[in-house]
Amino acid sequence: MTKLLCFICLCVAVAIVDDQTAFAIPQSNYKTYTNARFKYSISYPADLLIPQGEAENGDGRVFKEKGNSSVEMRVYGSYNALNETLRNRYEKLAREWGKGVTYKVIRQDWFVVSAMVNGKIHYQKTILRRDTFKTFEIEYDAVRGSTYNDVTDRIAKSFKG
Repeated sequence: MTKLLCFICLCVAVAIVDDQTAFAIPQSNYKTYTNARFKYSISYPADLLIPQGEAENGDGRVFKEKGNSSVEMRVYGSYNALNETLRNRYEKLAREWGKGVTYKVIRQDWFVVSAMVNGKIHYQKTILRRDTFKTFEIEYDAVRGSTYNDVTDRIAKSFKG
């Protein structure tokens, strides 16, 4: 009986460890990109996303996944030359992504909209500070959600400006 109990405990322990391993997120080496022109910063997983160089006008940067992948992250700033409200931008994006919108929230100085469009996850967080919009967006195939859903959450929390 004792051997059977030990065997059952061992099987349960192996199953728990195996389950945690199957759903583990790769431990990424996060680095921070800081934009001097628009005064924002964002962390990104350097072992997943490669910076593509800052835009010529200094407004931001594109990051792409290593290899032949459609994963792309963009971060950029822009002056509010048209005097748009944050709500206006929020509603425009929600209309653009239409029925694919899966999550949306707006606060006093930022909003987030996430959607599933044509098999891809789209996520955008926009901050409005004074007369400047600061935006982070990422797009990835829905099948990559096991890797990128939590990564996106971590990146979004790091986005400061």
